[in-house]
Amino acid sequence: MKLLNLLTSVYLIITMLALLIGGFFIYRKLGAEIDFELGMELNRQIEAYAERLQQGVSPEALVNERLEIIELPFQLEEEELSIRDTLAYHDPLNKEENQLKASRSFKIDDKHYRISYYNLVVEAEDITETVVYTMLLVFFIQVFFLGLFFRGISNWILRPFHYTLQKIQLFNFQTNKPLAFQKSKILEFNHLNGFLERMTQKLLKDYRQIKEFSENISHEIQTPAAVVSGKLENLMNLEMTEEQAHLIYSAYQNNERVHRIVRSLSLLAKLENEEFEQPSQVDLSEIIEKNIDLLSELIVLSDLKLQTDIKPKVLVTMHPLIAEIMINNLLGNAIKHNHKEGWIKIKLGLNQLIIENSGSTLRQDPGELVQRFKKESDNPESVGLGLAIVNQICKTYKFRFGYSTAGNIHIVKIDFG
Repeated sequence: MKLLNLLTSVYLIITMLALLIGGFFIYRKLGAEIDFELGMELNRQIEAYAERLQQGVSPEALVNERLEIIELPFQLEEEELSIRDTLAYHDPLNKEENQLKASRSFKIDDKHYRISYYNLVVEAEDITETVVYTMLLVFFIQVFFLGLFFRGISNWILRPFHYTLQKIQLFNFQTNKPLAFQKSKILEFNHLNGFLERMTQKLLKDYRQIKEFSENISHEIQTPAAVVSGKLENLMNLEMTEEQAHLIYSAYQNNERVHRIVRSLSLLAKLENEEFEQPSQVDLSEIIEKNIDLLSELIVLSDLKLQTDIKPKVLVTMHPLIAEIMINNLLGNAIKHNHKEGWIKIKLGLNQLIIENSGSTLRQDPGELVQRFKKESDNPESVGLGLAIVNQICKTYKFRFGYSTAGNIHIVKIDFG
Protein backbone atom coordinates (compact mmCIF):
# COMPACT_ATOMS: atom_id res chain seq x y z
CA MET A 1 0.00 0.00 0.00
CA LYS A 2 1.27 3.47 -0.84
CA LEU A 3 2.08 5.79 2.05
CA LEU A 4 -0.38 8.41 0.79
CA ASN A 5 -3.20 5.85 0.59
CA LEU A 6 -2.37 4.64 4.10
CA LEU A 7 -2.44 8.21 5.47
CA THR A 8 -5.74 8.87 3.70
CA SER A 9 -7.30 5.66 5.07
CA VAL A 10 -6.14 6.41 8.61
CA TYR A 11 -7.46 9.97 8.36
CA LEU A 12 -10.87 8.75 7.13
CA ILE A 13 -11.12 6.12 9.87
CA ILE A 14 -10.23 8.69 12.56
CA THR A 15 -12.72 11.15 11.05
CA MET A 16 -15.47 8.54 11.01
CA LEU A 17 -14.81 7.56 14.64
CA ALA A 18 -14.76 11.23 15.67
CA LEU A 19 -18.06 11.85 13.87
CA LEU A 20 -19.67 8.78 15.47
CA ILE A 21 -18.60 9.80 18.96
CA GLY A 22 -19.45 13.44 18.30
CA GLY A 23 -22.81 12.45 16.81
CA PHE A 24 -23.69 10.47 19.95
CA PHE A 25 -22.94 13.42 22.23
CA ILE A 26 -24.74 15.84 19.88
CA TYR A 27 -27.77 13.53 19.94
CA ARG A 28 -27.79 13.49 23.74
CA LYS A 29 -27.22 17.23 24.06
CA LEU A 30 -29.75 18.10 21.37
CA GLY A 31 -32.43 15.94 22.99
CA ALA A 32 -31.76 17.48 26.41
CA GLU A 33 -31.84 21.02 24.99
CA ILE A 34 -35.10 20.39 23.16
CA ASP A 35 -36.71 18.93 26.30
CA PHE A 36 -35.48 21.88 28.36
CA GLU A 37 -36.73 24.47 25.89
CA LEU A 38 -40.08 22.71 25.54
CA GLY A 39 -40.44 22.66 29.32
CA MET A 40 -39.64 26.35 29.54
CA GLU A 41 -42.11 27.13 26.78
CA LEU A 42 -44.84 25.08 28.44
CA ASN A 43 -44.16 26.86 31.74
CA ARG A 44 -44.49 30.25 30.02
CA GLN A 45 -47.78 29.18 28.44
CA ILE A 46 -49.14 28.01 31.81
CA GLU A 47 -48.12 31.31 33.47
CA ALA A 48 -49.80 33.22 30.61
CA TYR A 49 -53.10 31.34 31.17
CA ALA A 50 -52.81 31.81 34.95
CA GLU A 51 -52.47 35.56 34.38
CA ARG A 52 -55.63 35.60 32.24
CA LEU A 53 -57.47 33.76 35.00
CA GLN A 54 -56.36 36.50 37.40
CA GLN A 55 -57.76 39.01 34.94
CA GLY A 56 -61.19 37.43 35.36
CA VAL A 57 -61.43 35.21 32.29
CA SER A 58 -63.42 32.10 33.11
CA PRO A 59 -61.63 28.68 32.84
CA GLU A 60 -64.31 27.42 30.41
CA ALA A 61 -63.43 30.17 27.96
CA LEU A 62 -59.76 29.23 27.94
CA VAL A 63 -59.91 25.42 27.69
CA ASN A 64 -58.90 23.94 24.31
CA GLU A 65 -57.34 20.73 22.97
CA ARG A 66 -53.97 21.68 24.45
CA LEU A 67 -55.14 23.26 27.67
CA GLU A 68 -56.72 21.55 30.66
CA ILE A 69 -57.86 23.47 33.78
CA ILE A 70 -59.05 21.54 36.85
CA GLU A 71 -60.20 23.11 40.09
CA LEU A 72 -58.59 21.63 43.22
CA PRO A 73 -59.46 21.93 46.92
CA PHE A 74 -58.23 25.32 48.11
CA GLN A 75 -56.57 23.91 51.21
CA LEU A 76 -54.07 21.89 49.13
CA GLU A 77 -50.65 23.41 48.64
CA GLU A 78 -49.73 24.84 45.30
CA GLU A 79 -48.10 22.29 43.00
CA GLU A 80 -44.69 22.99 41.52
CA LEU A 81 -44.14 22.65 37.80
CA SER A 82 -44.09 18.99 36.72
CA ILE A 83 -43.34 17.78 33.21
CA ARG A 84 -43.96 14.28 31.90
CA ASP A 85 -44.60 12.37 28.67
CA THR A 86 -48.13 11.22 27.93
CA LEU A 87 -50.42 10.15 25.14
CA ALA A 88 -52.95 12.73 24.09
CA TYR A 89 -55.31 13.20 21.18
CA HIS A 90 -53.96 15.59 18.58
CA ASP A 91 -56.82 17.12 16.64
CA PRO A 92 -54.94 18.30 13.50
CA LEU A 93 -53.40 14.86 13.09
CA ASN A 94 -56.64 13.15 14.10
CA LYS A 95 -54.84 10.59 16.26
CA GLU A 96 -53.13 10.13 19.59
CA GLU A 97 -49.54 11.27 19.72
CA ASN A 98 -46.71 11.32 22.22
CA GLN A 99 -46.94 14.70 23.88
CA LEU A 100 -45.22 16.54 26.68
CA LYS A 101 -47.58 17.53 29.53
CA ALA A 102 -46.66 20.34 31.92
CA SER A 103 -48.78 20.89 35.03
CA ARG A 104 -48.77 23.56 37.73
CA SER A 105 -51.35 24.87 40.21
CA PHE A 106 -52.21 28.45 41.17
CA LYS A 107 -54.46 29.95 43.89
CA ILE A 108 -56.46 32.71 42.29
CA ASP A 109 -59.31 34.59 44.02
CA ASP A 110 -59.98 31.99 46.68
CA LYS A 111 -59.86 29.23 44.08
CA HIS A 112 -57.20 26.63 43.39
CA TYR A 113 -56.63 25.70 39.74
CA ARG A 114 -54.34 23.06 38.20
CA ILE A 115 -53.38 24.22 34.74
CA SER A 116 -52.00 21.52 32.35
CA TYR A 117 -50.69 22.32 28.92
CA TYR A 118 -49.74 19.82 26.16
CA ASN A 119 -47.26 20.07 23.30
CA LEU A 120 -46.02 17.57 20.76
CA VAL A 121 -42.75 15.84 21.69
CA VAL A 122 -39.81 15.89 19.27
CA GLU A 123 -39.32 12.14 18.89
CA ALA A 124 -35.95 10.38 19.16
CA GLU A 125 -36.23 9.21 15.55
CA ASP A 126 -36.47 12.81 14.38
CA ILE A 127 -33.40 13.80 16.39
CA THR A 128 -31.48 10.73 15.16
CA GLU A 129 -32.39 11.46 11.56
CA THR A 130 -31.26 15.07 11.89
CA VAL A 131 -27.96 14.13 13.57
CA VAL A 132 -27.17 11.32 11.10
CA TYR A 133 -27.99 13.54 8.13
CA THR A 134 -25.81 16.33 9.48
CA MET A 135 -22.88 14.03 10.31
CA LEU A 136 -23.03 12.33 6.89
CA LEU A 137 -23.12 15.70 5.19
CA VAL A 138 -20.06 16.82 7.16
CA PHE A 139 -18.28 13.52 6.41
CA PHE A 140 -18.86 13.71 2.65
CA ILE A 141 -17.78 17.35 2.58
CA GLN A 142 -14.56 16.29 4.34
CA VAL A 143 -14.03 13.41 1.89
CA PHE A 144 -14.50 15.81 -1.01
CA PHE A 145 -11.97 18.31 0.33
CA LEU A 146 -9.65 15.46 1.27
CA GLY A 147 -9.62 14.19 -2.30
CA LEU A 148 -9.38 17.68 -3.76
CA PHE A 149 -6.80 19.25 -1.47
CA PHE A 150 -5.27 16.82 1.02
CA ARG A 151 -4.01 14.31 -1.57
CA GLY A 152 -2.71 17.07 -3.82
CA ILE A 153 -0.97 18.79 -0.92
CA SER A 154 0.36 15.45 0.36
CA ASN A 155 1.81 14.67 -3.06
CA TRP A 156 3.59 17.99 -3.02
CA ILE A 157 4.87 17.46 0.54
CA LEU A 158 6.03 13.88 -0.18
CA ARG A 159 7.70 14.76 -3.47
CA PRO A 160 11.20 14.87 -1.88
CA PHE A 161 10.50 11.45 -0.34
CA HIS A 162 9.61 9.96 -3.75
CA TYR A 163 12.72 11.59 -5.22
CA THR A 164 14.81 9.94 -2.48
CA LEU A 165 13.24 6.54 -3.22
CA GLN A 166 14.05 6.89 -6.93
CA LYS A 167 17.66 7.76 -6.16
CA ILE A 168 17.99 4.75 -3.84
CA GLN A 169 16.55 2.41 -6.51
CA LEU A 170 19.07 3.69 -9.08
CA PHE A 171 22.04 3.31 -6.72
CA ASN A 172 24.52 0.55 -7.60
CA PHE A 173 28.15 -0.21 -6.94
CA GLN A 174 29.18 -0.10 -10.61
CA THR A 175 28.66 3.66 -10.89
CA ASN A 176 30.93 4.12 -7.86
CA LYS A 177 29.10 7.30 -6.88
CA PRO A 178 27.49 7.93 -3.47
CA LEU A 179 23.97 9.31 -3.34
CA ALA A 180 23.64 13.09 -3.44
CA PHE A 181 20.38 14.93 -2.69
CA GLN A 182 19.12 18.46 -3.06
CA LYS A 183 18.22 20.36 0.08
CA SER A 184 14.57 20.09 1.08
CA LYS A 185 12.46 22.59 3.00
CA ILE A 186 11.43 19.76 5.34
CA LEU A 187 13.90 19.08 8.13
CA GLU A 188 13.13 15.35 8.47
CA PHE A 189 13.81 14.73 4.77
CA ASN A 190 17.13 16.53 5.07
CA HIS A 191 18.08 14.28 8.02
CA LEU A 192 17.10 11.18 6.02
CA ASN A 193 19.00 12.29 2.92
CA GLY A 194 22.07 13.18 4.98
CA PHE A 195 22.09 9.74 6.56
CA LEU A 196 21.73 8.06 3.14
CA GLU A 197 24.61 10.10 1.72
CA ARG A 198 26.91 9.11 4.59
CA MET A 199 25.77 5.48 4.42
CA THR A 200 26.41 5.13 0.67
CA GLN A 201 29.84 6.76 1.03
CA LYS A 202 30.72 4.18 3.68
CA LEU A 203 29.25 1.33 1.61
CA LEU A 204 31.27 2.29 -1.45
CA LYS A 205 34.43 2.62 0.60
CA ASP A 206 33.92 -0.82 2.20
CA TYR A 207 32.96 -2.31 -1.17
CA ARG A 208 36.14 -0.99 -2.83
CA GLN A 209 38.28 -2.33 0.00
CA ILE A 210 36.65 -5.78 -0.06
CA LYS A 211 36.75 -5.92 -3.86
CA GLU A 212 40.43 -4.93 -3.91
CA PHE A 213 41.19 -7.50 -1.22
CA SER A 214 39.35 -10.32 -3.03
CA GLU A 215 40.97 -9.44 -6.39
CA ASN A 216 44.40 -9.29 -4.81
CA ILE A 217 44.05 -12.55 -2.94
CA SER A 218 42.61 -14.23 -6.04
CA HIS A 219 45.54 -13.05 -8.12
CA GLU A 220 48.13 -13.86 -5.45
CA ILE A 221 46.76 -17.38 -4.97
CA GLN A 222 46.41 -18.17 -8.66
CA THR A 223 49.99 -17.24 -9.51
CA PRO A 224 51.77 -19.57 -7.04
CA ALA A 225 49.07 -22.22 -7.62
CA ALA A 226 49.87 -22.19 -11.35
CA VAL A 227 53.58 -22.52 -10.55
CA VAL A 228 52.87 -25.43 -8.21
CA SER A 229 50.74 -27.12 -10.90
CA GLY A 230 53.53 -26.80 -13.43
CA LYS A 231 56.15 -28.23 -11.10
CA LEU A 232 53.89 -31.10 -10.05
CA GLU A 233 53.24 -31.96 -13.71
CA ASN A 234 56.98 -32.03 -14.30
CA LEU A 235 57.47 -34.27 -11.26
CA MET A 236 54.81 -36.69 -12.54
CA ASN A 237 56.87 -37.15 -15.72
CA LEU A 238 59.91 -38.28 -13.73
CA GLU A 239 60.64 -41.80 -12.51
CA MET A 240 59.41 -42.38 -8.96
CA THR A 241 57.94 -44.95 -6.67
CA GLU A 242 54.22 -45.68 -6.60
CA GLU A 243 53.88 -43.99 -3.20
CA GLN A 244 55.65 -40.86 -4.48
CA ALA A 245 53.42 -40.79 -7.56
CA HIS A 246 50.32 -41.09 -5.36
CA LEU A 247 51.43 -38.22 -3.12
CA ILE A 248 52.28 -35.97 -6.09
CA TYR A 249 48.97 -36.73 -7.80
CA SER A 250 47.09 -35.97 -4.56
CA ALA A 251 48.93 -32.66 -4.22
CA TYR A 252 48.11 -31.84 -7.86
CA GLN A 253 44.40 -32.58 -7.33
CA ASN A 254 44.21 -30.39 -4.22
CA ASN A 255 46.04 -27.59 -6.01
CA GLU A 256 43.51 -27.76 -8.85
CA ARG A 257 40.72 -27.73 -6.25
CA VAL A 258 42.14 -24.47 -4.85
CA HIS A 259 42.00 -23.06 -8.40
CA ARG A 260 38.32 -24.00 -8.74
CA ILE A 261 37.40 -22.63 -5.29
CA VAL A 262 39.08 -19.27 -6.03
CA ARG A 263 37.33 -18.99 -9.41
CA SER A 264 33.95 -19.96 -7.93
CA LEU A 265 34.21 -17.56 -5.00
CA SER A 266 35.26 -14.76 -7.32
CA LEU A 267 32.24 -15.50 -9.53
CA LEU A 268 29.89 -15.53 -6.53
CA ALA A 269 31.23 -12.17 -5.34
CA LYS A 270 30.66 -10.67 -8.79
CA LEU A 271 27.13 -12.05 -8.93
CA GLU A 272 26.25 -10.71 -5.46
CA ASN A 273 27.68 -7.29 -6.32
CA GLU A 274 26.00 -7.29 -9.76
CA GLU A 275 29.27 -6.53 -11.51
CA PHE A 276 28.21 -8.00 -14.84
CA GLU A 277 26.96 -5.91 -17.74
CA GLN A 278 23.28 -5.30 -18.41
CA PRO A 279 21.40 -8.52 -19.30
CA SER A 280 20.16 -9.25 -22.78
CA GLN A 281 18.01 -11.93 -24.35
CA VAL A 282 19.92 -15.18 -24.84
CA ASP A 283 18.82 -18.38 -26.55
CA LEU A 284 18.90 -20.88 -23.68
CA SER A 285 18.03 -23.76 -26.03
CA GLU A 286 21.19 -23.13 -28.03
CA ILE A 287 23.34 -22.83 -24.89
CA ILE A 288 22.03 -26.16 -23.50
CA GLU A 289 22.60 -27.94 -26.85
CA LYS A 290 26.14 -26.55 -27.03
CA ASN A 291 26.99 -27.66 -23.48
CA ILE A 292 25.55 -31.14 -24.15
CA ASP A 293 27.86 -31.43 -27.17
CA LEU A 294 30.86 -30.33 -25.08
CA LEU A 295 30.04 -32.82 -22.32
CA SER A 296 28.93 -35.67 -24.61
CA GLU A 297 32.27 -37.50 -24.33
CA LEU A 298 32.13 -37.33 -20.52
CA ILE A 299 28.51 -38.59 -20.60
CA VAL A 300 29.58 -41.58 -22.73
CA LEU A 301 32.60 -42.32 -20.53
CA SER A 302 30.32 -42.22 -17.45
CA ASP A 303 27.99 -44.69 -19.22
CA LEU A 304 24.96 -42.39 -18.74
CA LYS A 305 21.76 -42.30 -20.77
CA LEU A 306 20.69 -38.81 -21.82
CA GLN A 307 17.08 -37.93 -22.63
CA THR A 308 16.21 -34.40 -23.79
CA ASP A 309 13.04 -32.45 -24.53
CA ILE A 310 14.32 -28.99 -25.46
CA LYS A 311 11.93 -26.48 -26.97
CA PRO A 312 13.73 -24.38 -29.62
CA LYS A 313 14.27 -20.65 -29.31
CA VAL A 314 13.60 -20.30 -25.59
CA LEU A 315 14.71 -16.71 -24.89
CA VAL A 316 15.73 -15.67 -21.37
CA THR A 317 16.92 -12.25 -20.23
CA MET A 318 20.36 -12.66 -18.61
CA HIS A 319 24.04 -12.14 -19.32
CA PRO A 320 25.29 -14.70 -21.91
CA LEU A 321 28.35 -15.67 -19.84
CA ILE A 322 26.19 -16.19 -16.73
CA ALA A 323 23.80 -18.39 -18.74
CA GLU A 324 26.78 -20.52 -19.86
CA ILE A 325 28.02 -20.87 -16.28
CA MET A 326 24.57 -21.79 -14.96
CA ILE A 327 23.95 -24.51 -17.55
CA ASN A 328 27.51 -25.86 -17.28
CA ASN A 329 27.19 -26.13 -13.49
CA LEU A 330 23.81 -27.87 -13.67
CA LEU A 331 24.93 -30.41 -16.30
CA GLY A 332 28.27 -30.89 -14.53
CA ASN A 333 26.45 -31.66 -11.26
CA ALA A 334 24.09 -34.10 -13.00
CA ILE A 335 27.10 -36.00 -14.43
CA LYS A 336 29.38 -35.75 -11.40
CA HIS A 337 26.82 -36.89 -8.83
CA ASN A 338 25.44 -39.73 -10.93
CA HIS A 339 26.44 -43.42 -11.03
CA LYS A 340 27.40 -45.95 -13.67
CA GLU A 341 24.57 -46.79 -16.09
CA GLY A 342 22.57 -43.91 -14.66
CA TRP A 343 20.48 -41.41 -16.57
CA ILE A 344 19.89 -37.67 -17.10
CA LYS A 345 16.67 -36.03 -18.31
CA ILE A 346 16.61 -32.44 -19.54
CA LYS A 347 13.33 -30.65 -20.26
CA LEU A 348 13.21 -27.02 -21.37
CA GLY A 349 9.93 -25.19 -21.89
CA LEU A 350 9.13 -21.54 -22.52
CA ASN A 351 9.12 -20.69 -18.79
CA GLN A 352 10.81 -23.60 -17.03
CA LEU A 353 13.95 -25.73 -17.06
CA ILE A 354 13.90 -29.15 -15.35
CA ILE A 355 16.97 -31.38 -15.02
CA GLU A 356 16.55 -34.80 -13.40
CA ASN A 357 19.24 -37.37 -12.81
CA SER A 358 19.77 -40.64 -11.00
CA GLY A 359 22.12 -40.66 -8.05
CA SER A 360 22.59 -41.66 -4.46
CA THR A 361 19.91 -41.04 -1.85
CA LEU A 362 20.75 -37.90 0.12
CA ARG A 363 21.70 -38.12 3.78
CA GLN A 364 20.84 -34.44 4.42
CA ASP A 365 18.20 -31.86 3.56
CA PRO A 366 18.38 -30.90 -0.16
CA GLY A 367 17.91 -27.24 0.84
CA GLU A 368 21.28 -27.28 2.62
CA LEU A 369 23.13 -28.20 -0.58
CA VAL A 370 22.46 -24.78 -2.13
CA GLN A 371 24.62 -23.23 0.60
CA ARG A 372 28.31 -22.62 0.12
CA PHE A 373 30.70 -25.54 0.63
CA LYS A 374 27.81 -27.92 1.35
CA LYS A 375 28.14 -31.17 -0.56
CA GLU A 376 26.92 -34.74 -0.25
CA SER A 377 29.55 -36.76 -2.09
CA ASP A 378 33.27 -37.19 -1.43
CA ASN A 379 34.06 -36.57 -5.09
CA PRO A 380 37.34 -34.55 -5.18
CA GLU A 381 36.08 -32.80 -8.33
CA SER A 382 33.30 -31.16 -6.28
CA VAL A 383 34.04 -28.05 -4.20
CA GLY A 384 30.48 -27.59 -2.91
CA LEU A 385 29.81 -24.33 -4.75
CA GLY A 386 27.98 -25.42 -7.93
CA LEU A 387 24.41 -25.18 -6.63
CA ALA A 388 25.30 -22.11 -4.56
CA ILE A 389 26.39 -20.35 -7.78
CA VAL A 390 23.20 -21.42 -9.62
CA ASN A 391 21.07 -20.27 -6.67
CA GLN A 392 22.79 -16.86 -6.64
CA ILE A 393 22.34 -16.52 -10.42
CA CYS A 394 18.60 -17.18 -10.00
CA LYS A 395 18.39 -14.60 -7.21
CA THR A 396 20.20 -12.03 -9.35
CA TYR A 397 17.81 -12.46 -12.29
CA LYS A 398 14.65 -13.03 -10.18
CA PHE A 399 14.24 -16.67 -11.26
CA ARG A 400 12.66 -19.25 -8.93
CA PHE A 401 15.15 -22.01 -8.15
CA GLY A 402 14.28 -25.34 -6.54
CA TYR A 403 16.30 -28.44 -5.75
CA SER A 404 14.62 -31.57 -4.41
CA THR A 405 14.93 -35.36 -4.36
CA ALA A 406 12.54 -38.27 -4.65
CA GLY A 407 14.43 -41.30 -3.37
CA ASN A 408 17.51 -41.60 -5.59
CA ILE A 409 16.19 -39.11 -8.16
CA HIS A 410 17.59 -35.56 -8.03
CA ILE A 411 15.43 -32.77 -9.49
CA VAL A 412 16.43 -29.19 -10.30
CA LYS A 413 13.73 -26.74 -11.40
CA ILE A 414 14.17 -23.14 -12.57
CA ASP A 415 11.12 -21.01 -13.36
CA PHE A 416 11.88 -18.01 -15.57
CA GLY A 417 8.41 -16.45 -15.52
